[in-house]
Amino acid sequence: MNKAGATRFGRDWVYLAALLLGLLLLKAWLTRLAGLEMHFDEAQYWTWAQRPDWSYATKGPLVAWLIAASEGLFGHGGWQVRLPGWIAADLFLLVLYGFARDLWQSRAAGWWALLLGLTTPLYAVLGMVMTTDILLFLCWSLGLWAAYRALILERPLYWYGLGAAVGLGVLTKLSIGLLPAAVGLFVLLHPAYRRWLGNPHVWGGILLLLCIASPVIGWNAQHGWVMFRHDAGHIAQQGWSLARVGEFLLGQWLVLSPLVVALAVGRLWRRPVAPAGRFLWIVSLGCWVFFLLKAASAHILLNWPGAVYIGFVVLFAGEIERLSRRQRGLLLGGLGSSLLIVLLALFPAWFGLSEAKMGLKKLRAWRAPVTQLAEQAGPVDFLLAPDYRLASELWFYWPTRTRVYLWGNPGRRFNQYDIWAGPERERGGTGLFVSEQGYRLVWLAQDFARCDKLAPVRARTPHGERVRTLYAVRCQGFKPVETFKPGRF
Repeated sequence: MNKAGATRFGRDWVYLAALLLGLLLLKAWLTRLAGLEMHFDEAQYWTWAQRPDWSYATKGPLVAWLIAASEGLFGHGGWQVRLPGWIAADLFLLVLYGFARDLWQSRAAGWWALLLGLTTPLYAVLGMVMTTDILLFLCWSLGLWAAYRALILERPLYWYGLGAAVGLGVLTKLSIGLLPAAVGLFVLLHPAYRRWLGNPHVWGGILLLLCIASPVIGWNAQHGWVMFRHDAGHIAQQGWSLARVGEFLLGQWLVLSPLVVALAVGRLWRRPVAPAGRFLWIVSLGCWVFFLLKAASAHILLNWPGAVYIGFVVLFAGEIERLSRRQRGLLLGGLGSSLLIVLLALFPAWFGLSEAKMGLKKLRAWRAPVTQLAEQAGPVDFLLAPDYRLASELWFYWPTRTRVYLWGNPGRRFNQYDIWAGPERERGGTGLFVSEQGYRLVWLAQDFARCDKLAPVRARTPHGERVRTLYAVRCQGFKPVETFKPGRF
């Protein structure tokens, strides 16, 4: 690298550091301005952090460990829970920059990849909350970059980087397994790369993966493989449906930014000729086809395929320099529309839309109604809720540390609350049952000596829209007649 190149490289790192620090402050301000309180998944992971373990019923332990560390350093609160997620989002953007720059040997490609990652609505919104998705994106991008350097650049020590990234991914979310599966199939189906199967560094990387993932494997072996059975429940078929395929394609098109997707598909629809591009294209497309087939057989959530687009982002970043002037103008317009989509999700009232009906409604209006409910209920020994979503929000926002249990919903899926001790130990105590579907007095009459309904509490946005209603029953003399564990995973 010449002196001018070294100077530009040094400046890039200064700009990156300033940008990523600024993003941390911006996210703290935006979430407060938008009134985004805990999503039920964030609240659930926070409950896990209160009981540190080697793994949990539905996800790995990394998200809970990070939340516990953040609150241990900075105290309890919303931004403290989200801080590790914001840092992970910054690191994800940094990896996109480094990956694209390395692949294309171009500073411009690095900055375009970062800009695409920063503005893509799916990545932007998930980067503002603390869930397993942003941790998965970081692990996936690191793993894919390591696989490229190991396989295409023939630097065998990077097999350990792939193993480490996937191992950390297992501590986050089992869907990371798609990455090594796709890389492995690529190697098996291409005779030129099969020689790597005899390389000791490949097997060393696999051993490192298993070592890092061992907490999840060991914990699940002791708990009936519940995490694996939970994920298997997601794969179960519901019958083939072209309508679901159309819904999947439309949803992905919208959350990835319509105009940017159109331009990217126009450049990437053909398989690249260069080995590096061909590798990223085939691995990413193979993983995407998995989700397409999954969408044809069962409903999937919009965020599930998010990681598989990372390879396409890196590939498209290098193609941008080859776009015509008109196409580049359309791209800039697409990036602007991406930001508009993010603003619309955060601040729907600015655009005359309902906060109670938009996608982020589940992050709104929790603290005030839960506090109001606590004031109305008075002292209670424990709380009951019919599902983990509501139970986790109650646990996080209840003014005092009060134990929360699941009760009264035999049809729900197995979750972490079923592994922890149940409410049977509260026999004789006073509990508060909270639901969003009504009072359910029939359920409670057989389990308590006396129950009294409280006035319903309506959760409203700052603009007065009702998001949900909380119904509560204060019951005394707990005497559970029958307990159960759900059989559905």
